[in-house]
Amino acid sequence: MWIQNAKGNLLNEYIKKYKIPTHVSKFKTRIYEENGKGPMEDDKFQALEEELFEDGFYDYQAGRQQLAWIRGEEPLSKSRDLYLQKLKKKPLKQKLAKVLIRDQIELEYSGSLEELSLMHWNTDSWIGGSNSHDHFVMTGYSSLVYAYAKDEGIMDKIIMNSPVSTIDSSSSDDLIELTLKDGETSIKAKKVIVTVPLGVLQANAIEFIPTLPKSHSSAIQRLGMGKMNKIFMFFKSEDVFWPMPSSHFEVLGDVTDRDSTFLFYNSLSFSEEKPALYAFFKGPQVEQIEREFASQDPNMYQEKITELAMECLQSMFGKDVPRPEKVVVTGWVADEYTRGAYSFNKVGMKSRDREVLTFPIAENRIHFAGEATHEKYFATTTGAFLSGRNAAKKVAKKLSKKK
Repeated sequence: MWIQNAKGNLLNEYIKKYKIPTHVSKFKTRIYEENGKGPMEDDKFQALEEELFEDGFYDYQAGRQQLAWIRGEEPLSKSRDLYLQKLKKKPLKQKLAKVLIRDQIELEYSGSLEELSLMHWNTDSWIGGSNSHDHFVMTGYSSLVYAYAKDEGIMDKIIMNSPVSTIDSSSSDDLIELTLKDGETSIKAKKVIVTVPLGVLQANAIEFIPTLPKSHSSAIQRLGMGKMNKIFMFFKSEDVFWPMPSSHFEVLGDVTDRDSTFLFYNSLSFSEEKPALYAFFKGPQVEQIEREFASQDPNMYQEKITELAMECLQSMFGKDVPRPEKVVVTGWVADEYTRGAYSFNKVGMKSRDREVLTFPIAENRIHFAGEATHEKYFATTTGAFLSGRNAAKKVAKKLSKKK
């Protein structure tokens, strides 16, 4: 829902063109101590954040990262554990450092530190080449997608509700046949661009005939697919209990030992719409709940995640926190059309795995695109857009030569 580094981001040009409402996100953060003890003083938190994360863990893992190219690969969690051990005589700093590492790395990259590669976890780049403020898209990315499709005149060319089950490039007529999930409908094409999420490819939800080359199938499995989700909580206007826009606090979190973390955002409250909080969340407990209930009993899944989110809010603001009027919870890992949030660089991956996925197969007739195929901007909508545009240009160039 953000345009990352908006100043240098191509998507922001479309946002401005279509007059889609945004606001500048400065991610001013307020961290609360557990059990209703209230917020940390802002100056104290900022000083500790710099000491424990920016000048602390980040620099510590950077040193180990350089050594990893000599000693060999390891998960980022090893650096975390060794760094936290150095703080064992300072329990509050140790707990806060653990929270900062989790919030700023695991929730940002959607993978656990046990899965993230020390060598490769942060090989992404600033979009546009420099660091400027992100812009929060108030109406969500769907508003941009629909505005773009309408402006380009392609709405009538998009076939909805037609999941593909098979991509067959074995025919002697040089056409690729796509069979839909209903088993009866098929479409033939000269070229195909596959843009499904990495998790769908990892689950082999689409059958390729012939099978994918080992170079591609191995790269697909070596990359990681994140298990992060979001919860949106809408409240009555009279029930607002958190700092509103005049305070400029946009991110709300707490110092906790809970194994599943919720990091709340106040961004929706910057509009004139109904007051709302939403949170990124991940961790072993919520992942288990999603596996058990998201597909089989969505209502129970939403109820259990809501209870955990309420526990977090009550720890920050006290036991009298009112219940939300409406709740929406994503279940991206359980969703057969996503199978996860977005990709990350997993332990054991190879440095060229994302690049390999940009190489066409089936005699240049099948191309791949999506955030997982972008070396610099993976895990972003911008990376997905740019990779799709690059693939489309390659296809258009090939087709124009045959005319």
